[in-house]
Amino acid sequence: MLNYSTATVPTSNKLAFWNEITSEVFVPMETKPLDRDGFEAECDCVRLGRTIFANPRSTPAVVHRHPGHLVKTRDRPYFLHLQLKGRMKVVQDGRESILDEGDMVLADSAMPYTLRYEETVSTLVMILTAGDLANRLPAPDDLLGVKLSGRDGLAATASSMITGIWDQARTGIIPDTTGDTLASAVLDVFAASWVAAGNVKVAESAVSISRRIQIRRHVEAHLRDPELSARTVAAAFGISPRYLHIIFSSGDETVSNLILRRRLEECAKQLRDPLWLRRTITEIAFSWGFNNATHFARVFREKYGLSPRDYRAAQLSS
Repeated sequence: MLNYSTATVPTSNKLAFWNEITSEVFVPMETKPLDRDGFEAECDCVRLGRTIFANPRSTPAVVHRHPGHLVKTRDRPYFLHLQLKGRMKVVQDGRESILDEGDMVLADSAMPYTLRYEETVSTLVMILTAGDLANRLPAPDDLLGVKLSGRDGLAATASSMITGIWDQARTGIIPDTTGDTLASAVLDVFAASWVAAGNVKVAESAVSISRRIQIRRHVEAHLRDPELSARTVAAAFGISPRYLHIIFSSGDETVSNLILRRRLEECAKQLRDPLWLRRTITEIAFSWGFNNATHFARVFREKYGLSPRDYRAAQLSS
C-alpha cells in the first residue's frame, strides 16, 4: 500500500504537495482549503488488478477539476466515491449530491466537477477504466452526480462490499491474482444497484454514446469561445444540426442548453470566489463566452434567482 501525507511537510508547502499528489493519484485538480494554515491531508492507495482503490482524508476544503485541467489528461477514468466519514457535496453535470457515510456517487474525469466538505472527511474512491464501467452501465453519463444511498437494498450490499474489500486490501491480505476478480464483482453489484433503483436507461448504440461523449468534451474545451453554439458544434463534427439534436434527444438537455448551463456555472463559481473580486461581472461573463451583458444578467437571474451583482454580494458575505 502506498501512503501520502502532509504531516511531515512544512506548512508553507503542504497545499502544493497535496495538489501534486492528488493530480498524480487521480487526475489534475485543485484543492482549496477552507483553513489554509490548518490544512492536513493523507491518502492510501492500493491496486487490485486494473482498479485502484484510494482513500483520501482531508480537513475542510473545496476541490475543483476545472475545464483547463481536461487538456492535461490523456486517460478518462471514472471515480466511484464512497463516503466513509463526514459529509461531502459532489457537483457534476448540473447535479448536486450530499454524501453521508455509506453513500456513493459516480464522477467522470473527462468533465469538470467540484467536491466540497466543511468538516474532516474520509472518502474511498475506486478509480475505474471507462471500458470496465461501460461493460456494465451502457450510459454512465446519466448517473454522474446522482447519489446512490448506501442504506437500502443492493446499494447497501455494494457499499458494504466495497468497504470490506478495502479493509482487506490495505492490510495486504488479498493476493494479486484475485484483484481483478474482486474489483469486477464489486462493479457488477454496483451496476445491479443502479438497475434496482430504476436509474439505468435502455442501452443506446455504442456509436451514439461515443459521439455524445466526444461532443460534450468538445463543448468543455471551447466554453470560452463566444462562437460556440449548436451550429458550430455540428460543423466541427461534420454532422447536421438535426442529427446533433437526435444524438442528445435521449438526455434531459439540448446542446444549446448544455453550453448555457456550463457557462453560467463557471461564471457563478468565479463570482463567489474572493480571488476574482477585482474582475468585473462583465469581464467574468465575457471570459466565458457571453457577449451581451444584458442577456447574461437575464439568464443568470433565471438560473440562480438573483442578479449577478446580488449573487456575488450574497456569496461573499456569507
